[in-house]
Amino acid sequence: MGDDKPEEKKEEKVEEPKEEETKARKVDKAKPIWDAVAMADHFKGNQKLPDPVEGCPNFRRVPGYKVYCCGQPTIAGFEAALTKACGDIYPKDGKILWINLRQEPDVYVNGVPYCARPPNKIGEYAELGNVKRANVKDDELDFLAVCQDRIKNGGGKLKVVDVEKKQSEIEVKDIFAFNRCH
Repeated sequence: MGDDKPEEKKEEKVEEPKEEETKARKVDKAKPIWDAVAMADHFKGNQKLPDPVEGCPNFRRVPGYKVYCCGQPTIAGFEAALTKACGDIYPKDGKILWINLRQEPDVYVNGVPYCARPPNKIGEYAELGNVKRANVKDDELDFLAVCQDRIKNGGGKLKVVDVEKKQSEIEVKDIFAFNRCH
């Protein structure tokens, strides 16, 4: 009894980015992703519910369940959502299932999400057909490569658009595909 040692926590292995994510990825310029516009996922007025969680639009709980929903969060918004959902009661280092239902590939630029959107579907619902997880991940890596190419050719800046179709340029300090957020 006195010999009982506390259980050692097993160190979880953090998944390193896949080789294809870190090398220059060749994207077939005939693919539709090449024409995609980087549309901001966050915009003025997208928070519709009371009690906002910073960086996590429309965060809410399904009444009676430990199930939460939200819009596409910023990197800081992921942490804010977990803090709000877990509070001081539930461990944040336990298993948490986060399901993303996006059709469009997403990249994070300076911690903020931008989706690959067909130029004719800015600010409106974009039905993209028979979307599968593997396709979205592959398209995400392609869109990341497209954005990196645009940044390189744009002097370190990326042209983006908001839901109002207003174009702007942002200086890029950091960019990665959404699938690296886990």
